[in-house]
Amino acid sequence: MTEERTDTPELLRPRNLALLLLASSDMSPRQRARDQKADLTGMGLKRRVLEAVCDQDPEPADLEPILMQIIDDLGPPTGPTRSIAAAFLEEWRTACASPEWIAQLLGEAALRSAEGEPRGRRLSS
Repeated sequence: MTEERTDTPELLRPRNLALLLLASSDMSPRQRARDQKADLTGMGLKRRVLEAVCDQDPEPADLEPILMQIIDDLGPPTGPTRSIAAAFLEEWRTACASPEWIAQLLGEAALRSAEGEPRGRRLSS
């Protein structure tokens, strides 16, 4: 295991990052002149992993075991899910080390919202 920073801002939780990623442009298919079935399948799996993180709302210290549980819960084939979970863990570590990246994601989400593009997940009130 690698050492994680513990000085993350109080409001930065894995759930918050997952919500920002769900609202990001990475969850939109790119315009390509080829069959996008594989891309859409991958984005769907990523969405399921991110939504599961939101549902679990883990403490930062519990993120890795929660991701392992999500992989188990989603079932086989586990390779693609494991890859997406590992990527999210790396994004979490990047977010902890680079608050300016979070600011960029927030700006992007705000811009998309202002443009009227519904993205991400609605929070219940």
